[in-house]
Amino acid sequence: MPSPSLTLSHGSDIRPPRLTNTLGEFGRAAKECSLLVSRHRQLAKLPRGDGHPVIALPGYGGDDGSMSALRYWLRRWNYQAEPWKLGRNIPAGRISQMEHMHEFQEHMLSRIQQRVDDLYELCDRQPISLIGWSLGGIYANAMAQREPEKIRRVISLGTPYGDPKGTAAWNVLKLLNRSTTPDHEQNTDQWVELNAGPRTVPTTVIYSPCDGIVSPSIARLEGPNIDNIEVESSHLAFAWNPAVMEKVAEVLARPLP
Repeated sequence: MPSPSLTLSHGSDIRPPRLTNTLGEFGRAAKECSLLVSRHRQLAKLPRGDGHPVIALPGYGGDDGSMSALRYWLRRWNYQAEPWKLGRNIPAGRISQMEHMHEFQEHMLSRIQQRVDDLYELCDRQPISLIGWSLGGIYANAMAQREPEKIRRVISLGTPYGDPKGTAAWNVLKLLNRSTTPDHEQNTDQWVELNAGPRTVPTTVIYSPCDGIVSPSIARLEGPNIDNIEVESSHLAFAWNPAVMEKVAEVLARPLP
């Protein structure tokens, strides 16, 4: 019997986030990050885990440093928090067409596959949870489809599952990469198909209604084993926002279905 498929919940709505949310990203992110200090006691009281391995996958342009606060708390909650050890999540060359992005994704997925395989064997074949921020969530979602026996749970933070034109980054990245390909000639189908493929791994999608980079309309999934959780957060502070971390701790402590 084939694994149940996922669907995207946004329909045909691919509008980018509200401009006010985008312009306020840096200010809101700074405030949310600063709350980590004042919320230390509350975070320390969250449910402790069973020690299973968890890999934190950074977003576009990020590296292991961008996930350091989350890994710190994962260790405090008794998980084996692991960096991805793959450097900065950014292509070496220009991404002027979606085909280039697909090639980059496949290249990174092959490296993540090796990282998962190595850790899986190192941990006596214990399934691994994956937490992915933005583009890192795309990788986590794809790995859950490809290696369900090795992946215990997926948690994504502000991940653009739908058409990437529904992000504030679309036009910015086109400009930075000097892309001359018109939007109607950009093939985003492969991006959407990669995210909505069949799988059985329990998945929690954490998204923000005020995300200034990824529109909430493309940040949710629907289907079996899917839990969409709304948390108010800027996109830039998803892996540093204590409100998001509370949800992560809650989800990881849940018994598997």
